[in-house]
Amino acid sequence: MTKSHFLSSFFRRRSHFSYSSSSTHFLPFTSPHLTRSLSSTTEDPPQNPEVTAREVLKTILRRPRWESTLLSDFPESTLLHPACRRLVLQSLSSAHPLLSMRYLLFLSSHFPNPNPTSSLADPATSSLLLSSLSRSRFWKPALLLLQSNPPLCVPNPPCLHSFFFLLLRRDHDLLDEALDAISHLHIHSNFSLSLPAWNYALRASLKSGRADLVWRAYEIMMKSGVAGNASTAGYLIRAFCKEGRLQEAYMLLRDAARNGILPNVVAINALISGFSRDGNYGKVSELLHLMIAGGRMPDVFTYQSVIHGLCQTGMAEEGFRIFNEIKVRGYAPGVVPYTTMIDGFCKMGRMDDAWELWEEMMGKGMEPNEYTYNAIVDAYCKAGDMERARKVYEEMRDKGFKESTVSCNTMIAGFCLHGMMGDAVKMFKEMPAKGFECDVITYNTLIQGFCKVGRIEEAMELYHELLSVGLEPSVSTYTPLIEAMCEEGNVIEATELKRSMEARGLEPLVCTNDYVITGFCKLGKVEEGMTWLLYMLGNNLKPKGKTVHTLVESLCSHGRVDDALLVLNAMFEIGYFLGSSICSTVVNKLCRQNHHHADEILEEILVRN
Repeated sequence: MTKSHFLSSFFRRRSHFSYSSSSTHFLPFTSPHLTRSLSSTTEDPPQNPEVTAREVLKTILRRPRWESTLLSDFPESTLLHPACRRLVLQSLSSAHPLLSMRYLLFLSSHFPNPNPTSSLADPATSSLLLSSLSRSRFWKPALLLLQSNPPLCVPNPPCLHSFFFLLLRRDHDLLDEALDAISHLHIHSNFSLSLPAWNYALRASLKSGRADLVWRAYEIMMKSGVAGNASTAGYLIRAFCKEGRLQEAYMLLRDAARNGILPNVVAINALISGFSRDGNYGKVSELLHLMIAGGRMPDVFTYQSVIHGLCQTGMAEEGFRIFNEIKVRGYAPGVVPYTTMIDGFCKMGRMDDAWELWEEMMGKGMEPNEYTYNAIVDAYCKAGDMERARKVYEEMRDKGFKESTVSCNTMIAGFCLHGMMGDAVKMFKEMPAKGFECDVITYNTLIQGFCKVGRIEEAMELYHELLSVGLEPSVSTYTPLIEAMCEEGNVIEATELKRSMEARGLEPLVCTNDYVITGFCKLGKVEEGMTWLLYMLGNNLKPKGKTVHTLVESLCSHGRVDDALLVLNAMFEIGYFLGSSICSTVVNKLCRQNHHHADEILEEILVRN
């Protein structure tokens, strides 16, 4: 859907739905030799339709395969008589809605309907059947019934609205099928939901996490000629935000505001949150002004989104300014804004400011939650103060907050960061006994910790254990292993592990290739190092300057100055600048070898560098 079409369609005003039933298609006959015509209903009615209807009901209820004998038990004119047909359907619909559907299908398959604008069941009987299916939560049979062509039944509009309201509220798994039925009813009988019902459909789609269904529902709504309102615009803005299409959401909000249709604060907050995460505070400022001008005053959640975005982008100081400003304006920040600010200060290493906010929050009677505790624990772990990290962790447990996989991972990461592998392994082994699953982050953290202290064998054991318990390794699983293997000279094993990684569909980090080149150089295998460098350049991957330096130095030490110059030339081609140390290495080697063209080569290196 193009943006111009989207916006013009949204603000187009049309009349509300009208309802009629029309169709020009017929179902194929399942038994051609039994084909009859509804024109026979013009014959004289049976003497007592009520009595006949009771007999038909008895047959249907008592015989499991009544379809095979019903035509021989009753005359065609009796079965098709409107009064008899209505009484049978009404009785079945009340107590046995699925049998009522079977009876309708039986009639439609054996007796063609010459009038495509009518159905075998009148509106009142159709509504009774649909309501009964709805009460029994037979949603799928009801949806199939509504999509029959020609129509088996034509419920009245209020009944249809009631049915779809119940379905959208109670079973979000059938949103696709519900929209199919609504679209079918619009095409074949000009039925459309009311605007409140459409908004409910949009809301249900969002709630189920299906932004794609929001657009599908809105497209059907437009075709139905129903114009949106502020609530509709809000749901569409939230769908845009969910898909990361912030600019389109922003344009829709601007156009809606110009037309006097400003969505609620929830939708605008979603947009503010998106721009805050992206660090686009110019747009955030515009949105805040737009809200206030339109009479939608920002709430504490609005400011919470801004503060969170600022803290996430390293602007905790600015976030703190807004945090203090909203307190002056009379807002009462809760635990979440306090936690956001505490986490922001912790990430900046400003533990004194974090503790001050902690004490302020406690002084106002607000108990920190597990996220607040985890932020403090994480900060102390990264600062290397594991003793205080333990104390805060134990306080968290004493306050009744349960440990979790996340909190255990935080402590394990702290232990690994500072080489305390014994403590890390102990917590790792205690996790299953406490009922916590070790996830891929747990394993990755320990693998990285073991690699950091050179205990590769134990790191590999954890890697194989990760695979055996059914977890999927990630890029963070392989990278430290490959680096450590190359560092120890196990380059062949490292390249095999890299191939295993790629076989799983994982894209290695560029630095993985740097590790391999450096590893080959350490082994004195400069030919392999050059080959790997050519592989990187052929795949538009740029090596680190340190890697180039190592390779050039290794080539020079093996007397392969010409190859070193080729490497330098390739680096110049992709815009590299060489440091003084690598230039000195090449100069010294050229001078020692008394290279015939040393002066020209040196001059070219200096000019190109």
